[in-house]
Amino acid sequence: MDSQIYQVIDEMFDYLASCKPKFMSSTEIVVDRDVMEEYLRDLKRKAPDEIERYRKIIRNKEAILDDARKTAQGLIDQAEVQTTELLSQNEIMKRAYEQADEVIAMANDQAQAIVDNATAESNQLVKEATDYVDGWMNYLESVIENTSQAATSQYTGLIDTLNQYGERIRTDHSQLAAQSVDTAQTDGDVQYTE
Repeated sequence: MDSQIYQVIDEMFDYLASCKPKFMSSTEIVVDRDVMEEYLRDLKRKAPDEIERYRKIIRNKEAILDDARKTAQGLIDQAEVQTTELLSQNEIMKRAYEQADEVIAMANDQAQAIVDNATAESNQLVKEATDYVDGWMNYLESVIENTSQAATSQYTGLIDTLNQYGERIRTDHSQLAAQSVDTAQTDGDVQYTE
């Protein structure tokens, strides 16, 4: 089953590839904030499903261990039954004790091997699921941080541009006012003769 998170991230990459470059920049692009926020909300919705899937794998560990314990207990019970049967026969009493000890030792060894294998498998599943979730969390943190930095950079660029335009308008306004004063003084110096 494909990861739903991978699908959303692929869509984000496709969207970013389709965005137009920022004016006068070869490294920055213009993104629609609403579109990016929708992708992030989609990731936020789907991430818990992915994590729950791996939690189920971890819970299966207990089922594996329970099954191993039941199998081991069955072997021990069977060994005890065989021991009881062997002990009930007086003529082979000594042999019965030896065989019973061997059967119990074998059963204990087999039971321990089953439990050890089940524990190793479940620990491996837990590690893989934990590594997977940790990797995704790191990746999502990186995506969110990069998106935030890009948005901050665009916002800062917009403010700088607006400040430059404001300064230019103030300068032009001052020059226009100075020209109006000069024109008024020149007109005042002209003398009319009758």
